[in-house]
Amino acid sequence: MFLSVVFYTAFFSLGACRPAPPPQRELPDFALTATSAGGAPRPLTRADLRGRVWVADFVFTRCAGPCPLLTANMSALRKRLPAGTGLLSFTVDPDHDTPAVLAGYARQFDAGPQWLFVTGPKPALTALVRDGFLLPVVEDAKAAPGSRVTHSAKFVLLDAESRVRGWYDGDDYEALDRLVADARRL
Repeated sequence: MFLSVVFYTAFFSLGACRPAPPPQRELPDFALTATSAGGAPRPLTRADLRGRVWVADFVFTRCAGPCPLLTANMSALRKRLPAGTGLLSFTVDPDHDTPAVLAGYARQFDAGPQWLFVTGPKPALTALVRDGFLLPVVEDAKAAPGSRVTHSAKFVLLDAESRVRGWYDGDDYEALDRLVADARRL
């Protein structure tokens, strides 16, 4: 009996049989622009995300804070995710982060075609981050360019119906392990 309890506790506490997190909310419609390391810019809408599991994060290329670490963690994460999982990095500084700037940034991190870097009009991006992903983003126009935007360091798991399934600390390796496990359950 003792061994059964130990096995049961270890098995379930490690999340081996834990179901994927329940859907939290569906993203609202949006119309933005995506690029990859080697691709041409193209339109991106919520409908384009359907049919595939995605992991999203929020960065900007001139960031003097956590963005390089978040992008490096996203790069490492892509090797651990199930095949076919897409990656989305949304800029929170679209005035600077044009498709060309984002493509150069993507090349720095050896991003492949499954990893899209997304920009667009600032009001649309801000609304999507705040109202769609339910994450904070604040701009201080008086601050230095590398610290002008304060934003979340969360990674967000989206299911194949463009629904948020969970938020994970992008700089916490245990949280990223949970993200990988949850993505496999989807």
